Amino acid sequence: MNKFFVGIIAITFVLGFIIINLFANIRIKSPKFNFEDLVYDSKLYLSNIKDKTVEYFVDELRLKIIRQLDRLVVVEHTYKTTDSLNKIAKMYGTDVNSIRSTNYIEAVGLLYQGKRLIIHNKKGILYKLSKGESLNTVATKFKKNKEELLLVNNKPGNYEFQVGEYIFIPNAYIRFKDFMLPMFNTKITSGFGQRIHPIFGMLKFHEGIDLKQQYGAPVRAACDGKVIFSGWAEGYGKLVILKHYNGYTSYYGHLSKTRVKTGTYVVKGQIIGNVGNTGWTTGPHLHFEVRKNGIPIDPRKVLF
Repeated sequence: MNKFFVGIIAITFVLGFIIINLFANIRIKSPKFNFEDLVYDSKLYLSNIKDKTVEYFVDELRLKIIRQLDRLVVVEHTYKTTDSLNKIAKMYGTDVNSIRSTNYIEAVGLLYQGKRLIIHNKKGILYKLSKGESLNTVATKFKKNKEELLLVNNKPGNYEFQVGEYIFIPNAYIRFKDFMLPMFNTKITSGFGQRIHPIFGMLKFHEGIDLKQQYGAPVRAACDGKVIFSGWAEGYGKLVILKHYNGYTSYYGHLSKTRVKTGTYVVKGQIIGNVGNTGWTTGPHLHFEVRKNGIPIDPRKVLF
């Protein structure tokens, strides 16, 4: 490493130290220094930073500024497998419910490496206006005052939001259900209750619902829980059973493959198996049951 490069690093450290000390002792609203400009200051993003300490130092300074700004700041964060929503929330000064609501994260198990998340430094939801909606309908939906929303979004009193535009709604969240459908792009082909059994041709009580999907499609945990069975069961074929809170259990039958072991814990949305036609079936589908204290209930009561 040549002396010139060493000198640059040393200067960067000194300047960074001075800025952090200034930042720690000056209020953000001070007219003497606009810390908000630092968030997007290209000088903070040095190209080809080889020293990881310097890179970490610069990133921490930027995050500290974002966390303490009074004004709403919206940034993009690329999710990594080493991340957690709690960790990301602390980084930007928000909370997990805000991240889940803005990005419509129904389940943590649906996150993946490289997923781009919209993050803001205030608690609430960044809501995208859909066709037929207006500021008035959104204010009513989230039980907020129209004037308050204009103020927090830094808009004049006569401003009209357009379709596709985002409105930040403070302290408002989407309330996700505890259970989710265990597959995407599916539909119910056989409901809960009495039916003529497709194989035996006799009236029999169907203790779950059948969900249509192609062979091999991923099957996901409908709720956080513990795997209490993963193997073969008569009628069900390859089966996974999860134990949840408050006496709930869920069953995933006719799988072509199970992907979890008994005794392990899974999160909502995590892949636990694949669609198959093992057991008593007439073709590939998922048999999905929900039980409360051992008694089968209609899964639609907890899904929809």
